[in-house]
Amino acid sequence: MSGQAPGQQSSAGDAVNGEPNQRRRVERAVSRRPGLALVAALCNLAAVALALATQASLPWVLILLLWLNALLFAAARMAERTILAAFLVSFFLLLLGREITVDFFHYETSQAPPGQTEHLQLCLALSLIGILAGALAVSAWRTGKSRLRAVGGAGSAGSSRGRFGSARIGVPEGATVLADPSIVRFLYWATLVLSLISVALRARYVLANGYLSYYTDFSDLEDASGSMYGLRRIEIMLPLVLTIYLGLFPPRRQVTAASVGWAVYLALSLLTGQRGTFVGGLVIILAYWIVRARQDPPGTWRIGRTGRIVGVVMVPLVAVALAAVESARGVGAVASDTAGRNPILQLLYGQGVSSTVVRNAYTYADFIPQDWYTGEFLHSGLPARLLDAQVYHGNTVAHALHGGSFTHAFAYTLLGPQYLSGRGTGSSFIAELFYDYGYAGVLVGGAVYGAVCIWACTLIKGQPLRNGLRLVIVPTLLWAPRGSATGFLSTWLTPSVLVALLGVTVLSLAAALLREAGNTPRSVEVTHRGR
Repeated sequence: MSGQAPGQQSSAGDAVNGEPNQRRRVERAVSRRPGLALVAALCNLAAVALALATQASLPWVLILLLWLNALLFAAARMAERTILAAFLVSFFLLLLGREITVDFFHYETSQAPPGQTEHLQLCLALSLIGILAGALAVSAWRTGKSRLRAVGGAGSAGSSRGRFGSARIGVPEGATVLADPSIVRFLYWATLVLSLISVALRARYVLANGYLSYYTDFSDLEDASGSMYGLRRIEIMLPLVLTIYLGLFPPRRQVTAASVGWAVYLALSLLTGQRGTFVGGLVIILAYWIVRARQDPPGTWRIGRTGRIVGVVMVPLVAVALAAVESARGVGAVASDTAGRNPILQLLYGQGVSSTVVRNAYTYADFIPQDWYTGEFLHSGLPARLLDAQVYHGNTVAHALHGGSFTHAFAYTLLGPQYLSGRGTGSSFIAELFYDYGYAGVLVGGAVYGAVCIWACTLIKGQPLRNGLRLVIVPTLLWAPRGSATGFLSTWLTPSVLVALLGVTVLSLAAALLREAGNTPRSVEVTHRGR
């Protein structure tokens, strides 16, 4: 994740020093290259040695090496590619984990239908190549743009602020008249409190009635209750309000407080069985912390010894919690015989169920209801209202046949009556891209995701609304290996999100106008006395 771009510094003095700063960054990058090259070589050698020791098949070895080098590319500039790195980890856990445990460690033996494994291997390879190509293209474009700005010097830097930039008198650094810090901070804490009530009610319902009931009966109950419906709409606004707040670059103390409140919300959401929301929410904070650590003065965002210990302890605890939620839901995938199994391999096998989605979507393609599934975002939110299209909810036959959702259509095709009871198969952006566009779509779609991951990792002071819109799609990006190919578009086009964006803008503008109106009489009075 990258912070403030060259040419958009917070002061003229910083702008004048843009070229020396750029030179120092290049020198540091060059000095790190030998170490990074050594680490990359050792990682590749370790992967090859593991493959030789386990007698893994060549196609899976090549796919693993392709994924590993894409991850190393992201790690080489973690501050600029945090979201890409997180996406690749999600890709491995949800799409590669099961296949690696089976092929490398012979965790489970089963006979796949003819051509199914080859199809999966080709899709994974094309997707990874596309992701790497898209990320490389955007990174190269950003590097070239930064160099041009650095050469431009103070003149271009001084003129690079937008019309509503933070250089305006009376507007704090990192803010704009469209996002007043006091307004945004109040809105965040207000929406957080109401969201905690909403998610607590939902968690209580799921714990009392079971996870599957959330997909069958809860939506009708929520629609029938005006208060629950209103709270749910406010809850949908919370991620954007949070990310706009973070996009203002507030002090560390405020970020820590906001993160604690957000963590409480995520913990409650995990009780509803929604693991994607939980993991994506954690990555938002992690990525933001990394960019601030690189952007702000050294030591400002340093994590102390206690914090590091807590972080090390929390990693396995989070993994255990996610596995426990999967087990409690009763819909996870496990090996046929788990007695005496390695728990790490069990976790990888169980979480990697999305590779089965890609397999079965290929095998049963002729039986899936025909539709344009990458256009799912047109069947909900603002587009559905503009097109006067019916919006479907829950596991119903109508949703499966006419809702434009590959998740529901595919689950209904495979599960039949079990789907109507609340069960599902999940989806995958790869399966949807292949169904709509074939192998070329998998490659191009991967490039789009690689580019979006780099783009979402760019935060710039003075652009809090843009920063918020970038960060808010992180959860749907990370869940794409198990979710919709265009889920991030659905996030942007949700009416509640647009209302939140409009509310922040209107209230901030009103506050700015009130301040200006309050300052005008005083300036007139001073002028009169001077005469």
